[in-house]
Amino acid sequence: MLTTLDAVLDHVAVAVPLDGRADRWWGEELNAGSVSGGRNGVFTARQYRLGGGGKLELLSPDPGDSSAQNFVRAFIDRFGTAIHHLTLKVADLPVALGVLESAGLDVVDAALDDPHWREAFLRPKQVGGLVVQVAWSDGGDEEWSRRIGFPATPPAPDTPVLLGPRLRHPDLAAARRLWTVLGAQVSEDGGRLHCRWPVSPLDVEVVAGAPAGPVGLRMTGISPRPAEHGVCPAIVD
Repeated sequence: MLTTLDAVLDHVAVAVPLDGRADRWWGEELNAGSVSGGRNGVFTARQYRLGGGGKLELLSPDPGDSSAQNFVRAFIDRFGTAIHHLTLKVADLPVALGVLESAGLDVVDAALDDPHWREAFLRPKQVGGLVVQVAWSDGGDEEWSRRIGFPATPPAPDTPVLLGPRLRHPDLAAARRLWTVLGAQVSEDGGRLHCRWPVSPLDVEVVAGAPAGPVGLRMTGISPRPAEHGVCPAIVD
């Protein structure tokens, strides 16, 4: 029986207001490539590819849903522009859910009926302050873009490289066990964990500290900067 996910870290999602500032910064100022985009009545999502191949998703409340209960709006009202979730892609979602449940993790909001996209989630309190989406799709980025008619573009040669998120956790031993279950190869260096998936351009770095949660996005080719509401979370080196 599998005890770890057969997974790859697909992308990092950041919650932003839908006012165009984040799209202009990532897509025009940083020259990131466009991967896909769409809306479903609850949220809109636009994915960008940065240097090195890493993907970033901008998640916003759908303009057609003005309710205060909209989960993206509630997140932005509470945390501002911040990392919302990570998405792990798996080859077989029911098998992955069995692994997570065997590890004592509480999987929520599983949706297994769509022929093209299936997903489930781990709550922030289980993962150290952010949501983890575990998902399956029946094709890669190029096929998905063709299916929805999205004009994908590559990043420019000078686009900064997205390495992945830096997270904070009060118990590195517990964090190591968690990210190992989530399919990462975990090593420790200088009091921080490096969680890597061999075929992903992104990884996760975990530093000791409290409260648990995201610290910022690790990037190269751009200077560190504090979070800017509507644009980006903190950029760290």
